[in-house]
Amino acid sequence: MKIGSISIWRRAALGLVAASVIFAGGLMAGSRLLTSARTSPSSPELLARVNELDAELKQMRKPEKQPSEIISSARNSICFIVSSYRLSASDGPPSPVLHYRLFATGFLTNDGVVVSNRHVIEPWFGDAKAQRLIFHGFLPTRERVLAYFPSLPTPVELSDFFSSTEADVAIAHVHLPPGLAVSPLHLAQMPSAPGDPVLVIGYPLGVTTMLAKSTALPYELSGLRSDEQQVDRLAQINLIRPSATQGHLSDVIGTSLMYDASTAHGSSGGPVLNMRGEVVGVNAALINGFNGTSLGVSVEALQDLLHRMELRRRVLSSQSNR
Repeated sequence: MKIGSISIWRRAALGLVAASVIFAGGLMAGSRLLTSARTSPSSPELLARVNELDAELKQMRKPEKQPSEIISSARNSICFIVSSYRLSASDGPPSPVLHYRLFATGFLTNDGVVVSNRHVIEPWFGDAKAQRLIFHGFLPTRERVLAYFPSLPTPVELSDFFSSTEADVAIAHVHLPPGLAVSPLHLAQMPSAPGDPVLVIGYPLGVTTMLAKSTALPYELSGLRSDEQQVDRLAQINLIRPSATQGHLSDVIGTSLMYDASTAHGSSGGPVLNMRGEVVGVNAALINGFNGTSLGVSVEALQDLLHRMELRRRVLSSQSNR
C-alpha cells in the first residue's frame, strides 16, 4: 500500500457500494418495465446515497500534494496567539488580582473565523490552579486575545468568542486589514482513518522556537521588558513563522484523533492537515511519557461548532430586526 494515498480497502469499499447502488437501480428499473410498478425507482434515499458517493469519489480524485507545498500554502493562515486573562475575588476584602498569559496557535478559516482550542480562548478552562481558585470564589475575566499572522507586522485582536462544551475547540472572529493575502484553510469533507498521513503546523514552545531560528535575535531581545514586547519585535522583523511536523494517525475514536507527529506546548490550536492540505483536526494536547503521541479534535467537532455559531448568529440577527 502506498503511503500518502487513499487506502486500497477504502477504494474497494466505495467501489462495491457504488456497484450495488447501480445494480439496485438496474433491478428497480427492470421491475418497473416488467410490472409497471406504481412507485418511482429513484427514491430520495437512493438519490441521496448516490450524491454522497459522487462527492466522496470527487474528493478521492483530488491530487495529493508534497509536504513542502502544503506548508508553503498554509503557513500564512496560521497565527501565533497570545491569550491573557485575570482572576479576581468576587466578594469579601480586596485581594490581589492574578494575571495569566498563554501562548498558543490558531488558524484562519472561512468568513474571518479563527479556530483554536477552548483552553486557549478560555485559558482558565485547562489550568488546574485557576480552577481551584475559581472553586474558592475567584472570577475569571478574559482581558484580550491577540493573533499574530506571519504576514502582518502588528497583531489583530480576536472577538465574538464561541466555545464547544463537548470538545476542546473554540472559534472567534477577526477583522484582517483589507488587501491582506491570507487565504483561509479548507476543512476536509471526508473522515480520516488510522494510517492516514498528517502534517501539524503551529508554534511549539512559543517565542523560544522562533528565537532559535535566528542566532542574533536572542541578544537583541534580551533587553526587552516583557514577552509581549518580544513578540511585537518578532512580528516587526517578519519572524512570526510556524513550524511543521509530520506523522500518521494512529487512531480515530469519535471526535478524538491520535497521531505521532510531534508537538509541544504552544502548538495547541494548530491545524492537523491531510496530504491535500485540508484540515482534518485541531491539535489539542500531548501525552507525557508516551513519546511522539499527540491528541487532536476532529474536523467533525469543528464543523458542528461552526454550524451552531451560524444558528446563533441567525437567531440574534432575527431578534435585532424585530
